[in-house]
Amino acid sequence: MEMAYKEFISGLQKKLEEKKEELGYNKMVFLEDGATSSDESDLSIIRETNIKYHKTESDVLIGDYIILYQYKDKREQMCRFDCGQLYRKYEKGSWAAVWEQILSSLDSSRKFMELGILDLIEKNEYGLLKDKLFIRPLNFNDHRYELKNHIYRRIGDMVLVLYILASDENDGKTHDVLSVKVPKTSMQAWGIDEEEVWESAMSNTYIMAPPRLYLNPMDLENPPYHRGAFMALNSDITSLSPHAVPTVTTTAQINGAIAMFYPGVMKRIAELFGDDYYIAFTGTSEARLHKKGTIQPRNILMRIKQMNRTFDPSEILSNKVYLYETANQKMRQLEL
Repeated sequence: MEMAYKEFISGLQKKLEEKKEELGYNKMVFLEDGATSSDESDLSIIRETNIKYHKTESDVLIGDYIILYQYKDKREQMCRFDCGQLYRKYEKGSWAAVWEQILSSLDSSRKFMELGILDLIEKNEYGLLKDKLFIRPLNFNDHRYELKNHIYRRIGDMVLVLYILASDENDGKTHDVLSVKVPKTSMQAWGIDEEEVWESAMSNTYIMAPPRLYLNPMDLENPPYHRGAFMALNSDITSLSPHAVPTVTTTAQINGAIAMFYPGVMKRIAELFGDDYYIAFTGTSEARLHKKGTIQPRNILMRIKQMNRTFDPSEILSNKVYLYETANQKMRQLEL
């Protein structure tokens, strides 16, 4: 096994070298498991890699990585590949599966450079970035290290994070969103009140992906635009039966759990239920609701934990049950 993996790594480096022109990268670096460095910029790459792939802060690299650098003008963009993960792809599929991942990453990164978003961030062009700001929900623990230098708001075991949208392409089959977190340094350089920036981003997110409430899980499959528009003035959703278990998401569904945090949404749902209700964030793309008194919160918690075990870790949002209380119009995390 060890030998086969080692052979794969050297084969991969050789193939990458041969395809350098075709792949359009400028430089390849191989970082071996256990690597460390006295050079500050190399060390920061090692730290970032450990945080990104292992959620751990360490100055010693965990695992083998290949980094491909692309240059455009003075800009450098790097694409990191976890060799262990590529090897598992190779074992399951073939070289084709490995190339597919490498090509798609290089493609995204090239597109990112061409869009010039990073230039706008560096030049602190708030006016040009303002309409591209949006907010994404993430699990706090899984992202706590990489969020240190970024703008976010924590809610229980979740965080809402400020992002800049670089591109959003949806051809009906695949939905590609390229985005980058807003660094704290940008917020300082803009010199604009954080509350104002946050409101602007929340409003953009709402416009990009209006909230939807679906009573039937089947409705999540390509619903017509107007279906489930419970916040619309002329909505046909005027109340919710006590035993309904609606799903709240957005028209885009990607990152759809953000809909719960749109202004007025939690309050409107309480009016529709006519009571307090439990919220189960069943992933970054949605939340499921239960009217208080219709189910034990412990049972909801069990289901959340079951679902999270089967999910792709990047889609997990929360491991807790939340309760929205009408009396104080707030959502709080339950300790169960």
